[in-house]
Amino acid sequence: MKTNYDILIIGGGVSGLTVGWHLKKAGLDVGVLEAGPDVGGCTQTPSRSGFLLEKGPFNVMVRDPAFEELLDQLADDVSVVSASKSARDRFIYRNGSLLKVPSSPISLLTAPVLSLRGRLRLVRGLFVSSRASGGETTIRQAATRRFGEEVADTLVSALISGVLGGDTRRLSLDACFPSVAKTDREARSMIGYGLSQVFAKKKKGRKPRKWRGLVSFESGLGSLMDALAKPLGGNLQVDAPVDAVRKVEKRERGGVGSGFEIEYTQRGKRKQATCSRLVMATPHHVSAELLSECAPNASNILRSIDAVSLVVMNLAYKREQVAHPLNGFGFLVPQNEPDFPLMGVLWSDSIFPHHAPSGYRLIRVFCGGTRDPKAIERSDDELIDLAGTHLSQVLGIEGKPHLADICRHRSAIPQYHLGHRERTDRLLSAIGAIEGLDLVGNYLEGVSLNDCVRLATKVAGEIVQSTPHSESEPIDEAISCS
Repeated sequence: MKTNYDILIIGGGVSGLTVGWHLKKAGLDVGVLEAGPDVGGCTQTPSRSGFLLEKGPFNVMVRDPAFEELLDQLADDVSVVSASKSARDRFIYRNGSLLKVPSSPISLLTAPVLSLRGRLRLVRGLFVSSRASGGETTIRQAATRRFGEEVADTLVSALISGVLGGDTRRLSLDACFPSVAKTDREARSMIGYGLSQVFAKKKKGRKPRKWRGLVSFESGLGSLMDALAKPLGGNLQVDAPVDAVRKVEKRERGGVGSGFEIEYTQRGKRKQATCSRLVMATPHHVSAELLSECAPNASNILRSIDAVSLVVMNLAYKREQVAHPLNGFGFLVPQNEPDFPLMGVLWSDSIFPHHAPSGYRLIRVFCGGTRDPKAIERSDDELIDLAGTHLSQVLGIEGKPHLADICRHRSAIPQYHLGHRERTDRLLSAIGAIEGLDLVGNYLEGVSLNDCVRLATKVAGEIVQSTPHSESEPIDEAISCS
């Protein structure tokens, strides 16, 4: 089995696979080592008894050109499916009930999800509110300044819980949502600014999006990971956890160059691989451990990034067990509902009907984050009982689930707290000082699939531009520099 590569990627999640796919397409010599038994990281979609069970991300909104182009190029391998129209209706848990989130400024006037005072404050903020005065701000600070405390602690905190699983009082608006932060600095009227941007795009003749709204794939998001992995063939090794990374000098014809030596384990055997260029596509805490020897400064910065853990439960019930019609996307839980332990609940088969067979409902429950940090330590039975108790209250569910699938993601969502952008600048500077080393992942420029694909595509492009398009000379010998 091949062990010497021009470029080696550690990590077979969406970031690593996207880099690998682009490099393989460019004709470069690339290998991928994945610790788990399957590719995709958190993004996997096993099929069980007719149910599609998303282990991590559930859907994606195609909003980045790099992601849209990638889907175009993978059209023969994945079939894009749009969300149903009913998915437009979203709800928030408030005081024991599910209340519909208003979808337009006019509907805000009668929406019971906010008090009359809160609604009036939100409408006023849409038309005229204070711009950011300078310096970094938290998401809650910006939302409160624009729309008032009730909106910040209800609508905004629920949204952030569903996206980042974090605390709006600590998360940086600039780091989490840079385009929103830009608007916050420039706009006096949010509605006026939004309209001006729409007209500006039309004037420029911007190409319309091919896919609008939420999408998935016929076989789930995991099929995208399989499509990215397909061209890598035998150069992608699973069940291959990396134990150590060392910077080395390698002797080749024509002189001495630098590279990396990687130790990993596969089927109980210790193995080694060498490469001239290394891409770390592992979670930040894993990268911190692996880079502790060859990049100690970067390793220390990586260790300083906070993250939250997440538990995803796919629970299937017979239709007659569920009293609620489940006609919508699902509901999220704001920070000002501390007695409700779930972060949110999605009605999977209402969004994508093909996710469940006829006669059944598939409900996706997620918990953990800053709301319940200890959720990941609970047993399966405890988690199912916790979900069942609270789902029975709001959805009228009776009895045990017909099927339960539980997935734990430890330290899965990096938290972009105040100072995160400065921290990542220092990280990239430290990495830049080490020849041939690159980082990709959800801790750098965004946590969504769009963000990960965009960054991975950019890094792959840089590697292609800097790599000679010719077969590399064989590595005759590797000598550790440590």
